[in-house]
Amino acid sequence: MMMRAASLLAVLLLAVGCYLPMNFQADLNIDKSGKFAFRYRGDILAVTLMRKISFGKVKGTDIAKQAAIYKRDLGRDSGFKKIEHINNALFRVEFDRQGDIRYEKTFSFVRSNALFLALKRNKDGTVEVFGDRPPKRLADALIERGVDVRGTFRVWTNANVVGHNAPQAREGGPQPVYQWVVKSLRDPPPKLVLQLQ
Repeated sequence: MMMRAASLLAVLLLAVGCYLPMNFQADLNIDKSGKFAFRYRGDILAVTLMRKISFGKVKGTDIAKQAAIYKRDLGRDSGFKKIEHINNALFRVEFDRQGDIRYEKTFSFVRSNALFLALKRNKDGTVEVFGDRPPKRLADALIERGVDVRGTFRVWTNANVVGHNAPQAREGGPQPVYQWVVKSLRDPPPKLVLQLQ
């Protein structure tokens, strides 16, 4: 039974992609013109490396060698200003990225195959800000193993927001802010739609 559960977890971990944000503060500022700045401070778990360590495929000094590979992989994105290997498969990072969604059409963090946050410009001039989460079975399996997500994500914008699922929103004033306090992989992912001018 234990081996079957371990095999199931291995398959499920492959489904989540390579990286899982954890213990974070993330802020997105997006102007009605389409210019944006994204900032992330927190931890990222290299899920594939965690799987290898969990099944004894990587041990001892080989963990640091493998972690260096994941550190280089993250570092390919110039938005990562700091990447520090904390232990096993956990990294502490600082990420800053600026852009213009009118010209880029999309932006994703951490990667498109390990999505935490994405921006997508639609043909009608709206921009979707959305998060993702693993399927329920995977989220349950990770939580059972002591892996869960905690953090705060805020969107600051002066654009017209046409819809959102933020539990906390301060919509008055010159720069409204929408906030999600993420307490679990089971929480609904953030979603916000705004209209560019």
